[in-house]
Amino acid sequence: MIIYFIRHGVTEGNDANQFQLPTIELSEKGVAQAKFMARRFDSIPVDVIFSSHMTRASQTAKFIAERTGHTVIENEIFGEIKRPSVVRGKSKDDPSIQEVVKSIKLNFTDPNTKHSDEENYFDAKARAEKILAFLAARTEANILVVTHGEILRMILSVVAFGSDVTPEIYNRFKQTFIPFNTGISKIQYDLSFGLNPAGWYVLAWNDHAHLGEVR
Repeated sequence: MIIYFIRHGVTEGNDANQFQLPTIELSEKGVAQAKFMARRFDSIPVDVIFSSHMTRASQTAKFIAERTGHTVIENEIFGEIKRPSVVRGKSKDDPSIQEVVKSIKLNFTDPNTKHSDEENYFDAKARAEKILAFLAARTEANILVVTHGEILRMILSVVAFGSDVTPEIYNRFKQTFIPFNTGISKIQYDLSFGLNPAGWYVLAWNDHAHLGEVR
C-alpha cells in the first residue's frame, strides 16, 4: 500500500503568519499551487482521496479529484492539530498570543496540563497513531490524503520512531522537517519487508518540484 500525503495550498493566513481558522480558504496563489500539483496525478495511480474537513485542505483535494475522477472523502481525523480557541485567526506575532504559546510550551511534556481547549502533544500523537491504523486497515493500493503541516510531521515522527517518539523528539523533528504547501510525501505500508515491525516506510518527503512553476 502506498499513501501520498499532501499539505494543502497556501492561504492568506499562511502568508500573514496566523493560527488559522478551519474555514479559511486558499489564496489565489494557493489555488495556483493546488492546480499545478494536481497535474502530477495525471500519471500517478490513485484509488481513493481523503481530506481534512478544513476548507483549505478540502479545496486542495478537489482540484486533484477533478483530474482523477474521484470523490473527496472528508474526515476530521486528518485535520490540523487544534490550537486554543483564543489564538485561532490571530497573528503569531501578537504579544498576547505569544504569551499563550509560551504557556503551552512550558507544559509541553505534561500530559495533564493544557491552556484550554487545544490538543496537546499527547492528544496529537494518539490521533496520528489512529490515522496510521485507519490507513493500514484500508484495502486500496494507492491512497491520497490532503492534510496539514503540523499533524503531518506528527504522523511522520510516529512512522519514524513508533512508540519511542517523545515530546522532545517530536519537537526536534518539526524544527528540522519543514513541509511546503502542496508538498507531496510518500510512505508505504508493507509488513512483508520485515525491516520495520510496524510495517511503515518513508519513500519521499515534501516533494515540491511543481512549485518551480508557481512561486
